[in-house]
Amino acid sequence: MSTAIEDVTEQAARAIGNESSATNPSRIVRASSLAGASPAVPRDPRLLQAEQADYEARAAAREAEAAQAAAQEAATRAAAAKAAAEKSKADLAVAREEAKAKAEAAALAVRLEREEIDDAAAAARAQQRASRDEKLGTVHAVQAPEPEIITVTKPSTDQFAGALTLFLVRLALAAFAAIIGWQSLVDRQATIDALSYVGLDATLAGSAAWGVSILLIVVAVFLVVGLGTRIFAAVLLAGAVGFMAFFRFGPFSPFLEGHFGFYGDRDVLLGVLSLVPLLMGGGGFSIDAHLRHRRQKAKQAN
Repeated sequence: MSTAIEDVTEQAARAIGNESSATNPSRIVRASSLAGASPAVPRDPRLLQAEQADYEARAAAREAEAAQAAAQEAATRAAAAKAAAEKSKADLAVAREEAKAKAEAAALAVRLEREEIDDAAAAARAQQRASRDEKLGTVHAVQAPEPEIITVTKPSTDQFAGALTLFLVRLALAAFAAIIGWQSLVDRQATIDALSYVGLDATLAGSAAWGVSILLIVVAVFLVVGLGTRIFAAVLLAGAVGFMAFFRFGPFSPFLEGHFGFYGDRDVLLGVLSLVPLLMGGGGFSIDAHLRHRRQKAKQAN
């Protein structure tokens, strides 16, 4: 805005200087002296407009500064009011918690006092009753507590149907294990060749052939009598899974042409059948059931 005023002032000075040179060339009037000229000298309207605009701009700047100061003051007051409100809210929450704690403490004290009063009243009534009975010679019979009745539920596998089913499953598994074990003893060379195919050394394969054969026969015996049924069923299941993994299944189709079923179906059936005694036990017709009944009777006696 000051640049515009200077431009207008220079233009007015040049105009007045031209007029003065026409009347009196020796006299040069400076533009700065126009501001203090007498009222008889006319002023340029553009200069007046520039001064008015400059005045209004300064007034607007002062008003803007005042508005900015007022806005800052209002923001400060709002922040102070917000802080005061938060503090009041926190104080109110603390006061509420304190009041709640005091109320709970008072309620607890009242309840304890009431219990003490009730206990004292009950003791006084008992003492009065005892004194009256002593004077009258009344004898109260002491009631013996009723014996606790323990209901023993017989497992379904100990009943006849479940026990017979598990016994037949054990017999089938034992027969299979005994037949395979006997064949391994009779034809040891085939067993050694099979173990060598897995990757065992020839010497180790010979010793392992004896171990596998004897283990299968032992498993068959324990499955028949039903002792350690779950353990030996797990051994038989592990053997079936290992046999299928190394000898039955491979990078070929298990369905063979001219062969009913699939290759290794007997071993799959053996593994699934081994899960029955592994999960359900030996049943009622087993030594495991007899030992379990003895433990239960001893526990009830104690």
